[in-house]
Amino acid sequence: MTTLQNTRALAEDEKISQVELTSLTLVFQFIDTNKDGKLDAKEISEVLAKLGHKTSRPDIEMMIWEVDNDLDGLVSKDEFLVMYQRCISDKTGLEPRNLFHLAQFLMYAFKGSVDTSGDKAPDTRISVEQTLQILFVRYGRESMNEEITHIFGDESQQKGPDGQERRITYSEFVRHQTQRLTKLRNAKREVSKSK
Repeated sequence: MTTLQNTRALAEDEKISQVELTSLTLVFQFIDTNKDGKLDAKEISEVLAKLGHKTSRPDIEMMIWEVDNDLDGLVSKDEFLVMYQRCISDKTGLEPRNLFHLAQFLMYAFKGSVDTSGDKAPDTRISVEQTLQILFVRYGRESMNEEITHIFGDESQQKGPDGQERRITYSEFVRHQTQRLTKLRNAKREVSKSK
């Protein structure tokens, strides 16, 4: 019940749009291959393998542990939603983000909308175009371009050598997000030192 209370409290501070909620639900259903309403290490491992991202069993168990409020070794839908809310609300960069990065990438890979059966498999690479809907509802037009730059690099990096829109893998996405968090944490550390 604590998870639901946290979800409600966070919802007041940081609203999740209907587009995000629908997309998160579809991502959860996609990962939950045995349809028991909980994500286990095997299910997460299989999704990461489909994305071409090798992750050790201890690292996957750590992903689960970071968000597993009831300590059952699984991630419920409520825990999944709370994890998302906590990460989008976190201005310090200190909230654990391993599972968040996977959820976020899959939201983009599904292009923000999937048929309600959840049968569609996500792309293994994402493009700027695929991120637009979710970034727009999350950040608005003013901040959307900044977010795209954080994910894909500046405009010169957003096109491939053939002039086509560049597509990045999950591993590249995680690398960009980790670099961004490191900069945010270092900036916070510098502010703390100067006080």
